[in-house]
Amino acid sequence: MKAENDKKNKRTSVTMTNEDYDIIEQKAKERGLAVSPFMVECSVHSHESFTPENKARIQNLVNKVCMIAEEIAPDRINEIRKEAEGLWC
Repeated sequence: MKAENDKKNKRTSVTMTNEDYDIIEQKAKERGLAVSPFMVECSVHSHESFTPENKARIQNLVNKVCMIAEEIAPDRINEIRKEAEGLWC
Protein backbone atom coordinates (compact mmCIF):
# COMPACT_ATOMS: atom_id res chain seq x y z
CA MET A 1 0.00 0.00 0.00
CA LYS A 2 1.25 3.49 -0.84
CA ALA A 3 2.20 5.91 1.88
CA GLU A 4 -0.29 8.71 2.44
CA ASN A 5 2.02 11.30 0.85
CA ASP A 6 2.49 9.08 -2.25
CA LYS A 7 -1.21 8.86 -3.07
CA LYS A 8 -2.18 10.85 -6.12
CA ASN A 9 -5.32 12.72 -5.25
CA LYS A 10 -5.10 15.90 -7.34
CA ARG A 11 -6.42 16.20 -10.88
CA THR A 12 -6.04 19.05 -13.33
CA SER A 13 -6.76 19.80 -16.96
CA VAL A 14 -4.25 21.15 -19.46
CA THR A 15 -5.09 22.79 -22.76
CA MET A 16 -2.63 22.35 -25.63
CA THR A 17 -2.42 21.97 -29.37
CA ASN A 18 -2.65 18.58 -31.04
CA GLU A 19 0.97 19.01 -32.10
CA ASP A 20 2.11 19.65 -28.51
CA TYR A 21 0.14 16.63 -27.29
CA ASP A 22 1.67 14.42 -29.99
CA ILE A 23 5.17 15.51 -28.97
CA ILE A 24 4.49 14.93 -25.27
CA GLU A 25 2.90 11.56 -25.97
CA GLN A 26 5.89 10.46 -28.08
CA LYS A 27 8.41 11.56 -25.44
CA ALA A 28 6.41 9.78 -22.76
CA LYS A 29 6.39 6.57 -24.82
CA GLU A 30 10.15 6.83 -25.34
CA ARG A 31 10.56 6.88 -21.55
CA GLY A 32 8.05 4.11 -20.98
CA LEU A 33 5.54 6.39 -19.26
CA ALA A 34 1.96 7.40 -19.79
CA VAL A 35 1.34 11.07 -20.57
CA SER A 36 0.24 12.09 -17.07
CA PRO A 37 3.21 10.63 -15.13
CA PHE A 38 5.56 11.98 -17.81
CA MET A 39 4.18 15.50 -17.41
CA VAL A 40 4.44 15.26 -13.62
CA GLU A 41 8.02 13.99 -13.80
CA CYS A 42 9.05 16.72 -16.23
CA SER A 43 7.42 19.38 -14.08
CA VAL A 44 8.77 18.15 -10.77
CA HIS A 45 12.28 17.43 -12.05
CA SER A 46 12.60 20.19 -14.66
CA HIS A 47 15.19 22.02 -12.57
CA GLU A 48 17.20 18.86 -11.95
CA SER A 49 19.56 17.28 -14.40
CA PHE A 50 19.49 14.13 -12.24
CA THR A 51 16.03 12.78 -13.01
CA PRO A 52 15.49 9.18 -11.90
CA GLU A 53 16.04 8.04 -15.48
CA ASN A 54 19.31 9.99 -15.78
CA LYS A 55 20.49 8.70 -12.41
CA ALA A 56 20.02 5.12 -13.61
CA ARG A 57 21.90 5.85 -16.84
CA ILE A 58 24.75 7.50 -14.96
CA GLN A 59 24.94 4.62 -12.47
CA ASN A 60 25.13 2.10 -15.31
CA LEU A 61 27.95 4.10 -16.88
CA VAL A 62 29.81 4.35 -13.56
CA ASN A 63 29.48 0.58 -13.11
CA LYS A 64 31.04 0.00 -16.53
CA VAL A 65 33.86 2.43 -15.77
CA CYS A 66 34.52 0.67 -12.47
CA MET A 67 34.79 -2.67 -14.24
CA ILE A 68 37.40 -1.21 -16.60
CA ALA A 69 39.21 0.58 -13.77
CA GLU A 70 39.50 -2.67 -11.80
CA GLU A 71 41.66 -4.03 -14.60
CA ILE A 72 43.77 -0.90 -15.05
CA ALA A 73 44.00 0.59 -11.55
CA PRO A 74 42.50 -1.78 -8.96
CA ASP A 75 44.02 0.25 -6.12
CA ARG A 76 41.85 3.27 -7.06
CA ILE A 77 38.51 1.51 -7.51
CA ASN A 78 37.20 2.27 -3.99
CA GLU A 79 38.05 5.94 -4.48
CA ILE A 80 36.09 6.00 -7.75
CA ARG A 81 33.09 4.21 -6.20
CA LYS A 82 32.97 6.57 -3.21
CA GLU A 83 33.10 9.61 -5.48
CA ALA A 84 30.31 8.17 -7.64
CA GLU A 85 28.17 7.49 -4.56
CA GLY A 86 28.58 11.17 -3.65
CA LEU A 87 26.63 12.11 -6.77
CA TRP A 88 23.39 10.87 -5.24
CA CYS A 89 23.61 12.79 -1.96
